[in-house]
Amino acid sequence: MINTNIKSSHFKIENLFKSIFSDIPNTSIILNDTSIIIQHEDESNSDAASIEISEIGNTYKITYWDGYSLAEEEESNNLVKSLKIFKRFSKKLAKNLIRFNKKP
Repeated sequence: MINTNIKSSHFKIENLFKSIFSDIPNTSIILNDTSIIIQHEDESNSDAASIEISEIGNTYKITYWDGYSLAEEEESNNLVKSLKIFKRFSKKLAKNLIRFNKKP
């Protein structure tokens, strides 16, 4: 089966989430037909870190927010390229959550 939209990629993205975020507490994934959001649930930050991939027509928009000041956004017409960007942003988010959520 060829993945042609976000909905058909849910299984692949769920596995990505499990592999990257399994050891990071307070993270969740929201799967919709046209978007997927991975977010950190932080009570001390009302605008906590997140990554989102959205399908708008034939374009995929990938947004990264670190929860403080850094926002990145990329767009692509290619789902495979978009999923690679989403994976890169996911790894970046996981790395930052591990680094900044360590208790002294």
